Amino acid sequence: MSTSTRHPSRPRTPAQDRAHGNRGGRRRSVPLWLIPVTALVATAAITVAVLLPGLRDSRPPAAVPPPPVTAVVATVDGQNIPVREFALYLAQERAATFTHFGQKFGADDGPGFWTTEHDGQTPTDYLRERALADVTRVTVELNLAHRQGLLADSGYDSFLRNWQTENARRRQAVATHQVIYGPVQYTESNYFTYVLSNLAAALRDRLTDTRAIPTPDNALRSYFTAHRGDFPHQSFATAHAEVRQAYVLDRYRALIARLAESAQVRVHHKVFDAVPAA
Repeated sequence: MSTSTRHPSRPRTPAQDRAHGNRGGRRRSVPLWLIPVTALVATAAITVAVLLPGLRDSRPPAAVPPPPVTAVVATVDGQNIPVREFALYLAQERAATFTHFGQKFGADDGPGFWTTEHDGQTPTDYLRERALADVTRVTVELNLAHRQGLLADSGYDSFLRNWQTENARRRQAVATHQVIYGPVQYTESNYFTYVLSNLAAALRDRLTDTRAIPTPDNALRSYFTAHRGDFPHQSFATAHAEVRQAYVLDRYRALIARLAESAQVRVHHKVFDAVPAA
């Protein structure tokens, strides 16, 4: 029987480790504390990825810049209505809008007044709709005056030129010590009201003279009877001129209302919805 001598085992050299297939030398172990941290980071990344779209959608939308004053809000019977003109009617209807929402819903004039819904409608929507109705009515009135030969051009650009010319005339008159009636300078809004008032009076006269609005005596008597309270302590004979004036005004307003109701109105919503209410 042969005998062998055992030698104490020696640690392998790196070369021996590689020869036995341990390509990386000694295996590096992952610290136990790093495992839960890694899992936590992965979970957080997944959570952020899931929630980020929702967080993005919850942010308030960016404010829409107001359109330029020359942009067209709507067309009425083919007549362009620029933002600058539409803004006049918005200004005229703001007080009525505050009154309406204050009385009907108890709404106060606060930061959220214009954007708070009441019965599905915000004050901004209400204001724009009233302004659109106003500009439609006035536009058909201006177009009628144009057809009757009282207005050379019913467009707003023509009005602006006339306004600037009138103010220049008034400045010159003041500089040369001439007498002028009314303000030294008209604001755009005041001049528009002044022109429209005079034009409407001239248009009523024209329609009466041409019998587009007839004023037969029997119609005037019927009107006097129906509106007796408007002419207290007067007979038909003594109130004849007043009765005729009131009757013509009533018929004129009814005519303009019919024209406005049948007008072809096309709203350019991209501009209309961007016009600021306040």
